[in-house]
Amino acid sequence: MEKEKIQIDPLNVAFARAMELTTYVGLAIMVIFGVLYLFNLPAFVDMKQAVSNWHLPVTKFWEEVKGTKVHGYKWFLTNLSAMDCLSQLGICILALAPFVGLIGAFFKSSQKAYKIFFIIMIFEFLFAILKPIIMPGVGGH
Repeated sequence: MEKEKIQIDPLNVAFARAMELTTYVGLAIMVIFGVLYLFNLPAFVDMKQAVSNWHLPVTKFWEEVKGTKVHGYKWFLTNLSAMDCLSQLGICILALAPFVGLIGAFFKSSQKAYKIFFIIMIFEFLFAILKPIIMPGVGGH
């Protein structure tokens, strides 16, 4: 009995490989800098303060721990020397995995309808990423 070879569309393979690679990178960054945070390397939020205020809603948490309101990405991007922020960079990369997959699939797609669909999805992701910057205070971050 001969095994039937399964055909997989190159578009699906490109999407999956891009997602897989991005996921591995994001997880590695999260684990590496998360472990360094646990070893008390420089942090944006003191671990004891984080644990004691973890039960609070996010706005109250930031007010209690850092005495500030967190909006957009500036607070995060200006503190990338802190291990906890670097660990969160891994989470950002994980969140971008579908976006990277869409870009990979876009370049493998040969049908016009797929290309249009991917362009719409890519712009939707870009809007979601930029929304806290172009529309501060309107939902999201």
